[in-house]
Amino acid sequence: MVFDTLVTYDATKREFTPGLAASWKRIDPLTMEFKIRDGVTWHDGQPFTMDDVEYTYNFTMDPKVRYRFKATRINWIAGFQRVDDKTFRIKSKVPMAVMLAKMTNWPAIFPKHIHGKLAADKKNTFGRNAVGTGPYRATSYDPSTGINLVLNKNYSHANAGKPAGNIGKAFIRPIPSEQTQIAELLTDNIDLMYNMDKDSALQIAQNPAFNVEVQDSVSFSYIMFDAKGRSGNMAFTDPKVRRAFLHAINRKDLRHLIHPAIKRELSTVCHPWVQGCASSVNPPAYNPDLAKKMLQEAGFDFNTPMPIVTWGEARATAEAVAGQLRKIGVKGTVQALTFGAFIKTRAKGVPLIVTLWDNSVGQPDIDNTASYFYLPSSRNYNKDPDLEKLAIMGRAELTPGKRTAIYRQLFDESMNRSYLMPLIPLPAIVAYRNTVKMLGGHKNPKGFEVNRVAWR
Repeated sequence: MVFDTLVTYDATKREFTPGLAASWKRIDPLTMEFKIRDGVTWHDGQPFTMDDVEYTYNFTMDPKVRYRFKATRINWIAGFQRVDDKTFRIKSKVPMAVMLAKMTNWPAIFPKHIHGKLAADKKNTFGRNAVGTGPYRATSYDPSTGINLVLNKNYSHANAGKPAGNIGKAFIRPIPSEQTQIAELLTDNIDLMYNMDKDSALQIAQNPAFNVEVQDSVSFSYIMFDAKGRSGNMAFTDPKVRRAFLHAINRKDLRHLIHPAIKRELSTVCHPWVQGCASSVNPPAYNPDLAKKMLQEAGFDFNTPMPIVTWGEARATAEAVAGQLRKIGVKGTVQALTFGAFIKTRAKGVPLIVTLWDNSVGQPDIDNTASYFYLPSSRNYNKDPDLEKLAIMGRAELTPGKRTAIYRQLFDESMNRSYLMPLIPLPAIVAYRNTVKMLGGHKNPKGFEVNRVAWR
């Protein structure tokens, strides 16, 4: 809400729209050229210029600057070229059909006249007094009490990809306890909360003073196996064992257990809204008798406990999966971790993971999912060279129909080889007072965006 990116995305029309870049064109498979907007001002009244864009890219690309997910967010860029005061070019290291999609959420453009003056060891304090060009200004920030946002009345570059705000002031509070959040909502101390469990949502929905929306989301939970034995447990190097585990999971029951409003069944590890998402091979059908028979034929050790590593919203799904596995004799136990601990544990290697994925917070292109699961990284648990090749081909193919065909082959082969399987969509559950109006027009996994909320 405070910052802008160069490109935005209209989730309804599924089209890229101008952000701080007014227009663009592809020069060749490696290069795109952009023109920046005129008339944009920073929240402190200073004009937005090419200096800010150039500074931001030089800063974020600097090898000395470290931040989470840098490898996927910026390391695909070979270089930034300033052509003139209105024009710049981005060159990728390899042909990239997904330049625009990646630029919809990274990098947010920083003000050179403020961020550039901070010492190298102080730049991480910039967010405490943030100055951006977005639809809301941050007037104060305290990590223990929250963020005050005030409408930016000079937000002149609104469009369907990122509209102007409607509410004059918004205060975002961190409240770790869900029960405390509910109490604050019921006592009129907050207007909106999200990411609650099923029982809480059903309880609030009974109160006529509130609305509860269970929205379709790009987020979903999935199960993934250690197909290469990196954890030291070699059970899932056998494709028959992986297939048996998939047959043991009743995805319909999982959807009902997590929330009865979840109707959509996942056919592959992406949402059909995402550009390039395609598959023709369905996940294995639920068949516990076949699952147990296949495990017996494979010589699976039923006496060994099978830890299921998970975190966050996926915990409830993981616990349900553990229960279903116990029905076929597998001693499934859930190991729920914090996000940081989960990342470290996954990097070391674990036999079985049940976790979640949101296509990099709802980015509109399938490349994020394909690179997440199939390109070399600590997240890739299959290390299949055939699928890696397809993922690279997909991001390089500029013709949409051909790209989709490549990704269909990729996801079909992954399912045939039983590397991972989508479990259930994770809906965005939002509860809010009936004085609030949700405007929609987005695919944010949280279920709302501050600039798409209004008073009735």
